[in-house]
Amino acid sequence: MLYDNPDAFLVCAFKRDNALCEPDPGATAPRQYDCQPGFGNTVRADAHARRLRQRATELDTLAAPAPGPIAKRLKAIAAQLPATATATASAHDTTAPSAEALT
Repeated sequence: MLYDNPDAFLVCAFKRDNALCEPDPGATAPRQYDCQPGFGNTVRADAHARRLRQRATELDTLAAPAPGPIAKRLKAIAAQLPATATATASAHDTTAPSAEALT
């Protein structure tokens, strides 16, 4: 069963026995709030890579005018996410097969 996790920008091919999200025994779905993006059962589509880049830009924009501790946290995330997003999305772009190759 495939589960789209738009918050983690990926799709999970859920297998309870080896899931890193630590689902409850007998679980039939992943814990989407505890998604592990580097896990082997996850894949990223072109749309996920695009949204990942967009989210990095959004966080950077939100961090600029935010007050106090919120600004500090957003700026820390915004500083980290663009590099991660760019690397992750670029890795997807270079390794993803084209639609023509899949048919």
